[in-house]
Formats: sequence, C-alpha cells, structure tokens
Amino acid sequence: MSTATHTGTGPPYRPPAIVRWVGLLSEASGWLAAVALVLATLITSHGVFVRYFLRQPTVWQTESTIYLLMLVTFVGAAYGLKHHAHVGVDLLIDLVPRRPQLVVRIITALMCLAVVLVVMWTSYQDWYEAYLYDHHSSTAFRFPLWIAFAILPLGMLLVALQYVAMIVEGIMGLAGRVPLSQVALMTGTSELAQVSSELELEAELHPEDGTPDAEGGGRA
Repeated sequence: MSTATHTGTGPPYRPPAIVRWVGLLSEASGWLAAVALVLATLITSHGVFVRYFLRQPTVWQTESTIYLLMLVTFVGAAYGLKHHAHVGVDLLIDLVPRRPQLVVRIITALMCLAVVLVVMWTSYQDWYEAYLYDHHSSTAFRFPLWIAFAILPLGMLLVALQYVAMIVEGIMGLAGRVPLSQVALMTGTSELAQVSSELELEAELHPEDGTPDAEGGGRA
C-alpha cells in the first residue's frame, strides 16, 4: 500500500499483512475494471457498426455496456481508494499536526466504512431477491439480474476491506508500530501532505540534525 524505502540503517519498511493482502485485492479490482472498460468500448463500437452500417437491430450491446460500466464504477472503487483517486477536500485538515490529523482521518474513514457497509447490506438484499426469484431484465436480452445486482455488493465489499486495512494501519501508526510517513491515510492526499510526510521521514532518519533543514538555511 505504501512504497517501501530502504535507507541503509535497517530493513526496508514492510506493510502489515492485512495491508498487503487487501492491497493485492484492490489492485486486482483495478485490473478487472480496466478489462471491463475495454470490453465496454469494444461492445459499444460493435453495436454502432451493426446498427448503422449493417442496418441490423442491437439486442444485447447496450445493456451489456451498462453492466460493464457498473463494474468499472463499483468494483474499481477499491482501486481508486487505495491510490487516493477519489475527490477529497483536505485544505484545513492538512494544517493540523500529524498525529491529531491521523486521528481525524481514522474517524473519517470509520464513518465512510459505516456508509459502505450499509450500502453493501442493502444491495445484498436486492441481489438475494433477484437470485431467489430469478429476475431477468425487461428487455429482449432477458439478462439475469442477479448477476448485474452482484456488482454493487461486491464492489462495496472490496471498498470496505480497503477501508479496514487503512484504518488498521492508521491505528498501528498511532501506536508507533508503523511510521506515520508510511500510513496510507496520511500519504497521497495532497501536495502539502506529501511534503510534510517527506520532512517527517527525513527527521526520523536524521534525528541528530535537529531539523531536516538545519543545514542549508531552510527549504522552499
């Protein structure tokens, strides 16, 4: 989840097991979303060619594209969360000292996790009903809706796991078991946060220097 940095004074940083395994799942969700996006593009192109050049009706292309784009959005959300690709406003929180800032970010992540779990549970109920009664779409394609409805709870499950991993890592950071500069909740959110992380890491690596910019009269 966080990039390991080898400094020569000790072994390179190795994220906790839950962070590594959930990170692999999130990476896999990103690749799956990428494949689905390519397929949606190809299917849309096929539908345009069939309808406007061959003058034949399209039955499955539009609906299939919709389901694939749903997969891109919801299953790929965990990948976006892992890489901080979602929109966030952190102008004020970045002005807070590092440890209190991490506490606030953990609380925010817990609140987001609660919302994700609610969405996952309600969407699971919709999926179960569609599966139990074998619902199909009302179009000529007659696609099994239990397959389409499985996309949302699956995506929310992946997002929930990613949040859990980030929260666990954040708590370990507060406990001193993970460097704050390596905590995912504190990295990759903004340029100010990245600069602060780099300065803190340099201070941890060179405590004898007093401050990271003691030599050279400061930095821009």
